[in-house]
Amino acid sequence: MTLPRETFHDLGAAAVIDLIVAKLGLPLYVKPSRGGSALGAGPVRTAAELPAALLSCFAYGDIALIERFISGTEVAVGVIDLGHGPQALPAVEIVPGEGEYDYAARYTAGKTEFYVPARLPAEVADEVARIAIAAHTVLGLRDLSRTDLIVDDTGTPYFLEVNVSPGMTETSTLPLALEASGHSFGSTCVRLLEQAAARGA
Repeated sequence: MTLPRETFHDLGAAAVIDLIVAKLGLPLYVKPSRGGSALGAGPVRTAAELPAALLSCFAYGDIALIERFISGTEVAVGVIDLGHGPQALPAVEIVPGEGEYDYAARYTAGKTEFYVPARLPAEVADEVARIAIAAHTVLGLRDLSRTDLIVDDTGTPYFLEVNVSPGMTETSTLPLALEASGHSFGSTCVRLLEQAAARGA
């Protein structure tokens, strides 16, 4: 569900919470419709936690996305196009050391473990790659993107979102995937810049 800030204020917290829980159940995950780095995002396990989660979300955007919480393995699949069409990089499995994959877990070295390639059965790895390329293509993206997914205990992948400006820090998943696929991070960035410059010319 999407929830504009104005609707939350106009209808009142109690009415909105009842509608959301009736529609989606619990637990939930709340995040801003735009942004990144998990700012304003987090799980909601009880109805009582929902108002504070929405207020936190609205500090980072005017529209909240409210989703069913899916438990499982979080993976990130980078997609790059170096001039020969979009290609999926190896999936990166994300294992926070404690709690959620929040801002601190994303940007504090050592707080999160990454497995590249992700510890997935081959058919599931193929499926998350297919989903990432499909999302990249359907949305009309170019050059690079990163698709985030959750793979549940049955091996079913659930699409979460696509990032058109994925992180490029030492704790980000895209550089890890590039390295695992044999691409040099520096030379790949140069190639992407050259492609963009050629389009501009």
